[in-house]
Amino acid sequence: MSHPLTPILKSVNKKSCPNSINFHCHTINSDGSLSSQALFEQANSQGLEHLAVTDHHSIKSFTEIMAYIKRNLDKQSIVTKVWPGIEITGNLKGCLVHILGLGFDINSQYLDSYTSGDSVRGSLLDAKNIVLNIHKANGLAILAHPARYRTPYTELIPEAKIVGFDGIEVWYDYQRNQSWKPTPFICDQIEMLRINYELLPSCGTDTHGISLLKR
Repeated sequence: MSHPLTPILKSVNKKSCPNSINFHCHTINSDGSLSSQALFEQANSQGLEHLAVTDHHSIKSFTEIMAYIKRNLDKQSIVTKVWPGIEITGNLKGCLVHILGLGFDINSQYLDSYTSGDSVRGSLLDAKNIVLNIHKANGLAILAHPARYRTPYTELIPEAKIVGFDGIEVWYDYQRNQSWKPTPFICDQIEMLRINYELLPSCGTDTHGISLLKR
C-alpha cells in the first residue's frame, strides 16, 4: 500500500518550497527560534499546503500543533496540513548525515530511541537501522541536504538507495539567501541523481530563525 505522502512528494519541484510545501523546519523544541504554535500560525497565514516540523530527535512540536489546531478549529480557517516529522543524525557510508522521518506513527515504539532530544549511539546510529525503524513506524525516510556533508552527494545518494531511503531532499538553499531559493546546479545535479535512482524528491527551508521564508 502506498504511503499517503508519496503522491505529495512526487509532486515536489523547484517551485514547491517555500510557498506550497515545507518538509524541513525547526522550532524551539530543538534548535529553532519559533514556538511550534508561532511556526504553524505563520505557515497557515501564508497558505502553506503541507508542513512537517523536523526538530532534531523530537516530535513534541507535532503534538503541540495538533492540540492547537483542535482548540482553534472553530475560530479560524485551517489550510495547512501538518505531517509528523523528525530529523535524526545517522551514519551513512562512514559519514554523519541527517535523516528526515516523515508521516510516521507518532505512537510507534520503533522511534522511541530517537525522540529523546539527543543523538543515539552504537548500532542505533547506523543509517540502515534508522531507516528500518522509520519504516516500521509507517513513515518515509529522506536524506536531508545531501550536498552539506564531507562525503560528496554523488557517493551518498547511491548509498542511500542501497540502504533503503525513500527519498532525497532535492531543493535546498545551500547559499542561505535572504529570500529562500534552491541553489542552481547543485540542486539540479541532485535531482538528476534522484531520478536515476528512483527516489522521491522533497524540499524544505530548514528554517531555524523567525521566518519560514528563509533558513
